[in-house]
Amino acid sequence: MEYRELGKTGVKVSVVSFGASSLGQEFRQVDIHEAMRAVHVALDCGMNLIDTSPYYGRGMSEVLLGVTLRGIPRDRYLLGTKLGRYDVGHFDFSAKRVVESIDVSLHRLGVDYLDYILCHDIEFVDMSQIVEETLPAIRKVQEQGKVRFVGVSGYP
Repeated sequence: MEYRELGKTGVKVSVVSFGASSLGQEFRQVDIHEAMRAVHVALDCGMNLIDTSPYYGRGMSEVLLGVTLRGIPRDRYLLGTKLGRYDVGHFDFSAKRVVESIDVSLHRLGVDYLDYILCHDIEFVDMSQIVEETLPAIRKVQEQGKVRFVGVSGYP
């Protein structure tokens, strides 16, 4: 597996990552056991970056990913999730929801920290809220050690 540095963090990530939307059956029905096995195969192949979202299966992806990763040493993978979108057309980027979302994701995933959090689908809300409320709230959570890195993503 080929690895590259994640920005200027010094962290090496695999050039291919595992997207865990299948565990939430977000885009189509899948055999859950096969989807969970796919996580193990991905790690065995050298992938070390795993991405999920509370939106995928309305939390089910995070729950099943947490079950799947149980017993795997935490230093074998980098784990990230998203915040902001929770259902079709339901977006909440408030500071209160940022904190709740990260805490709930940590619980579902069964980990003490996330390697990254993506403030995702920001184009659906007022950008001033992202800058003035969402990002400062994420930074506070980051200072508590619950998140290592912060990112922003959305449609072009």
